[in-house]
Parts: sequence; structure tokens; C-alpha cells
Amino acid sequence: MQQMDLQRSDFLRVVVVGGGIGGAELVRNASIKEGLDLVLVEPKDRIECQALYPDYLGGRIDIEDMTAPLDPFCKKMDVVHVKDRALKVDFADKRLICEKNDLDYDILVLAPGAVQNYFGIEGAENTFSINTLEETVRARKFVEKNRPKKIAIIGSGPTGIETACFLAEYTHCTIYVIEMMDRLLPTLSKNASILMDKILKGKGVEVLTRKQVESIDEAGVAFTDGSSLECDMTIWTAGIRPAPLIENLDLPKKSGWLLCDQYLRVQGRDDVFAIGDCAWIEIGGKLATKTGMEAEIQAKHTARNLTRVAKRTDLKPYSIRASTDSPVALISTGCGCAVGIYGDLCVPIPKRIIYTFKSWIDKSVVKRFK
Repeated sequence: MQQMDLQRSDFLRVVVVGGGIGGAELVRNASIKEGLDLVLVEPKDRIECQALYPDYLGGRIDIEDMTAPLDPFCKKMDVVHVKDRALKVDFADKRLICEKNDLDYDILVLAPGAVQNYFGIEGAENTFSINTLEETVRARKFVEKNRPKKIAIIGSGPTGIETACFLAEYTHCTIYVIEMMDRLLPTLSKNASILMDKILKGKGVEVLTRKQVESIDEAGVAFTDGSSLECDMTIWTAGIRPAPLIENLDLPKKSGWLLCDQYLRVQGRDDVFAIGDCAWIEIGGKLATKTGMEAEIQAKHTARNLTRVAKRTDLKPYSIRASTDSPVALISTGCGCAVGIYGDLCVPIPKRIIYTFKSWIDKSVVKRFK
């Protein structure tokens, strides 16, 4: 194990764990602040925009359109990139322990994202996933090589819906969207569910609600009600859980996620912040959604608060923008169209201008890191 000493004198050393959109956006904003010495811990070579994975699966974009090289970005930002995987934290000595290195910190920012949750269902881990770049690439190669006739998509959140829409446009197979709850997009409004049900059925997609998966194998999907569905490919998009690093940390949590205060610090820790998917952020009766847009706003706010820590001034409380009671979503529906959702409101007809706006937002996220 190598002990790394990268700190500049008289600077607040901030170690950021996770080079996804949240972590990268934080260091991009914090790098222009005075008094901060930034270290980014991320084992990958690239910053990846998960929101564009369904577009890639559907053959609309290439890898370069949804990723940005991490090292050139860090050099431009004057940030040290430690290509390593964080394992645990020694809070007593304020040290991050990784596979290859130990890193001392003054402030630790946790932004490792989340991983796919298979809920212990037999065979689920052998399905395809749209949660990582590697898995999305594997899924696209399978579709191109094997030309499956039937594809089952487990989960009808925005990722599952977009995956179904792009595959309906890109392939000539029969596509099924399977949802355990009684409607599509169960975390969004009923109006959004009704609209999306109409859109999917208009594309020939089979919608199966109130279907709980019992097991999955090469032949297809078995349900708890005794029925089954034969298919050539199963894609899992049904839920996330905390990354292993977060699961192993002895810190306050709620439903497994790091419990944060109004300043986005982990409760009880003045020297640890958490942003993005790994954090449970509940302020003023509102609970933050786990979306890229919300993670970006949290990152920018934390960057400003890090400057306040360095200057020893009072922190500013965070204000949630996209909460679970008023969720914001732009969902691609294929054929160059998308729908916009804000709380109970949704555009009743898919508009090309909405897709253009969504595509511009997602791709601009990548471009800002290049």
C-alpha cells in the first residue's frame, strides 16, 4: 500500500471519490475556487453520461458522444486524478484507503454513484444492464450479432422506457416492458404513466404490469403468479442500490443511502460531504431525486461550500430542485421525439423540439468535460 502525499501547503485538501457526472462537475466548479487542493479518485479512464446509454443501445450515438477522457480534463482543471478504487475510510486518521494507495484528506466528498439492484432474484445478475458503459456496450453487441426476436425489459422507470423506445425504433423484434407495480413510471405522475402507456403501445411494445419476477434464465422470465414469458434477451433496469464502498461505511444512513444534513454533509461529520445517487437528501419535507440534473446542482453547491470551509465562513444550506413530490424528467421516446414531465404536468404529444432540447442537455454535459 502506497501512502500518497499530494497536498500543497496552506490549501484545504479535498479528496473526491467518484468520477461520474456529480464528482466531475464538483471538481470542475471547485477547481476555480481559491484555497482548494483537489484529488479525484476514479478507477475509470472516462467520464460517462449514463443518460445517453439508451441512445447508444439504440444505435443513435457513438461512445465518443457520451464519454470524455478523464486525464486531460483533470490536467486542465489542475486536479490530481488517482486511478484507483476506494475501499474504505479511516475516519479517525482522515484517510481514504484504496486498492493501491492511501490518501489523506481534510475534506472527503463521496460521489461514487450507485450499482444495479437485483433484489436477490435468481438469474437476474446474468441479464443485460444499462447501468454501466461496459454493460451497455455488451448489450448493443448482443443485439447486433444475435438479432433477438423477443426482448424483455424489466422495470419501467425512465431508463426502461427509453430502452424500449429506442429498441423499437432500432430493431424488428417484439419488445416487452415488465413492471411489478400497477402502472408504468410508478415514481412519476399517473398522467405520465397514461401518456407513456399510449406511446409504447403505439410502437407495438407489449406492456405487462402487476408482474413480479421470480427467476430469469436463458429461456425467459418466470413470474411469481406462475406465468412465464419466453424471450431471447432480458434487460434489467429495475432499481439501484448503494455502491459497495457506501454499504461498508459506518456512517448514518437511511434505506442504505448516506443521510445528509442541509449542507450536504453526512450527518455528524463536518469533514464528509455526499452528493448524487449515494446520498439521502431530505430538506424541508422534500426528498431529492436521484437524477443527473439534481446531482449537478448538488455538485455546484458543494463546490461553493468547500470554498467557505477553506475560508472558515458559514456554509449555505442546500435547496432541492428536483424532489420526489415534483419530479422533473425528459424521456426520449424514439424517432427523434421526447416528452417532458414536471410533477403532474406532462406534454401530451411527443415533440421533436423536446428531444432536441434533451439531447442538447445530455451532450453538452459531456462536452463541458472535453
